[in-house]
Amino acid sequence: MRKSLSSFQKWMSAITFAEAGEWETAQQMIPASILNRKISPLEQSFMAAAFAEAGLYEDAIKMADGLSYQAPKSSDFLQSLGLGGVRVTYGVLAVGSA
Repeated sequence: MRKSLSSFQKWMSAITFAEAGEWETAQQMIPASILNRKISPLEQSFMAAAFAEAGLYEDAIKMADGLSYQAPKSSDFLQSLGLGGVRVTYGVLAVGSA
């Protein structure tokens, strides 16, 4: 086996160990580039939700600490997806009128 794993392989290994509950091993496998990266509030909220769904409520609360939820405007939502310049049209159709 190669001595140095690619960043992707390290990341996948860390996820596998974390899912198995081996937190210390998972932390050792995380690539350094990930550890130094700032996590966006959107990523932080998804992480908190994932921990809550797994029944790790204390960890979910720690992840969600400091997050404040505000319903995004349509332009903010599209901007966060990288679709800031795309036109969007919304419509409503009543089911009974069709």
